[in-house]
Amino acid sequence: MSKFSRTLVHGLSTLFFIGWSVDGGAGEAMVGHRTTFPVAVSRSADIPIRYSVPGSVVSDDRIELSSRVVGFIRNLDVREGQKVTKGDLLVQIDPTDVNEAIRIAQADVATARTDLADAEHDVGKYDTLAGQGWASTEVLRKARVRRDAARSALSKAEAAVAAAQAQKAYTTILSPVDGVVVVRQRHSGDMAVAGQPLLTIESREVLLFRIFVAESNLGRIVPAMTVTVRIDALDGRELVGTVKRIVPSGDPVTRRYQVDIDLPVEEAILPGMFGRAEIVLGTARSISIPRSARVERGGLGGTFVVGDDRIARFRWLRFGREWQDLVEVEAGLSEGEKVLARADDTVRDGIVVDIDGRTR
Repeated sequence: MSKFSRTLVHGLSTLFFIGWSVDGGAGEAMVGHRTTFPVAVSRSADIPIRYSVPGSVVSDDRIELSSRVVGFIRNLDVREGQKVTKGDLLVQIDPTDVNEAIRIAQADVATARTDLADAEHDVGKYDTLAGQGWASTEVLRKARVRRDAARSALSKAEAAVAAAQAQKAYTTILSPVDGVVVVRQRHSGDMAVAGQPLLTIESREVLLFRIFVAESNLGRIVPAMTVTVRIDALDGRELVGTVKRIVPSGDPVTRRYQVDIDLPVEEAILPGMFGRAEIVLGTARSISIPRSARVERGGLGGTFVVGDDRIARFRWLRFGREWQDLVEVEAGLSEGEKVLARADDTVRDGIVVDIDGRTR
């Protein structure tokens, strides 16, 4: 063998032994690496069956104000969003026509009283004459009929005055509640027509959260049931309400029924706000693990299951409902299996773990 060949063989042998030594050292380091983790044992638990449904805040007292008289609107100065107090003047309608009707009715009353006085005078006169034989009973009878008709005419005229005066009261419209003007359909100078809305007012004294539930869940909802409501505008803060009423007539297309939920009194809650109601319809026994044991890998959920060999192996699971600090496992895990109660991105499949003895 030449000197060059012996040198080449010696160099390759040295490189082989160096490489083996490095690989062997790295392998021993991986096997010896252990991390301590708390473990949890999957258990069967009663998890509430939560029914979540969207809804909106509504006022329990929404009033459309309209006129009972016809006339030009003399004054209507309130605006949308303006707060009003019970008894505030909202609308003033021109009372000219109503005042004329009152004067005409009062004139009719005066005429009826004059006719009645004349009829009563005739009855008295003919009653005396008939007693003396100077007048027939037929004349007396007719006088009495005329008197009775005059009395009826007077009553009718007085009723017309009362009705006209009542109409005048309707030319001024006052706020029936403390609330907020939400719609203004007319303006000053417009013609008010009997029965046509002028303003819409919402009372803020009682606010409801209105939802529409599926008919399959309606039978498990009863009045006074406690409901959790989350309003988006309140950053999802939980509000505790109670079912106030269930409207027993559903939509024939959507098969949903209206349910109104009483809300607590808070100034921040306004009609029209969107949110979700969560209703507990019952409980179901299911396998569960702590929420902290849930791990996302590749957009799917799973957990690290620890075997008897203390090796953590990642397993895909199908998760269901969440409740408090637990999450339901619908498939992929049996009761009594151990999982890492807490795992971060540093945990890899197949890692050997030391159990710190704490279980949940």
